[in-house]
Amino acid sequence: MFDHIITLSLNPAIDATLWVERAGRGEDNAVRFEKYESAGKAMNVSRALGIYGVKTQALVLAGAHNRERYEEPLKEEGIQYTIIPVEGYTRENISIVEEDHTVTRFLREGFSVPYEAITQLLELLSREVRERTLVVISGTLPSGITDKLLMDICLTIKEHGGLVALDTSARFSPEELEKIEPWLIKPNLRELEGLAHRELSDTGEIISFCRELEDRGVIHCLVSMGDSGILYTGEEGVYQVMVPNVSVVSAVGSGDYCLAGFVLGQATKKSLLQSLKTAASFGTAACLTEGTSPPTRIATASIMNQVICEKLA
Repeated sequence: MFDHIITLSLNPAIDATLWVERAGRGEDNAVRFEKYESAGKAMNVSRALGIYGVKTQALVLAGAHNRERYEEPLKEEGIQYTIIPVEGYTRENISIVEEDHTVTRFLREGFSVPYEAITQLLELLSREVRERTLVVISGTLPSGITDKLLMDICLTIKEHGGLVALDTSARFSPEELEKIEPWLIKPNLRELEGLAHRELSDTGEIISFCRELEDRGVIHCLVSMGDSGILYTGEEGVYQVMVPNVSVVSAVGSGDYCLAGFVLGQATKKSLLQSLKTAASFGTAACLTEGTSPPTRIATASIMNQVICEKLA
């Protein structure tokens, strides 16, 4: 399928998770434990794949002023990365976790990307992308990178023979997706409706629109359906993937690990059904970990045995 995987972090984050007994508004709150992680949706994909022995090259736009703080955990985890420094700070997000697992998040804005950094990124992609390279582009877009510039990034990857997996905040039209011909997109239902410019009121309408995208070159479409699991469409058919109920510790990052699970399945030449089960089990098992930590092997294996894939068409 592909022999080289690049993850592209355009808007990474340093995630600080603080555990307290109870967060009292307007009060002093004692922190019992804290954890800092070099995160961002694409970096979470690299992290999960690395645990299962699949190497990636992480390309990261990172703030020059707190670059060392972002890099240190990556070095400890052995993640291969290349940083393109940007003036300013990588955004630092704070999650407050209470004893009853209530999570309150404070999401900061990060740097603004100058065009010089985008030029540097395009040059780097032109050197690194080759035939059978998958580039995972995941996460929100920072200030300075418009949907048009992201289109240029995707077309550069395509021009050099690479494949694109998209899980971003960009609002591409179906016509623009046809130019990119992404290997995969992973919208939730709200994002899919935004792409369709209409409400998709039932499963039939969702499938019909995903089939339209397939006709425009989208190879795999993974739609996150919340409690209803995942709806998948592709050339091998349409599947509803259901997961067991779990006691959620933190759902932050679960979608990233769902994407990582599907990429892992395809990278290791598993069947479509096995890839879907891996995606669903990764995403669900990630809900059992603290902060944005990747799912554990034990939890993933246990949940995988409970995942149900039903072929709809």
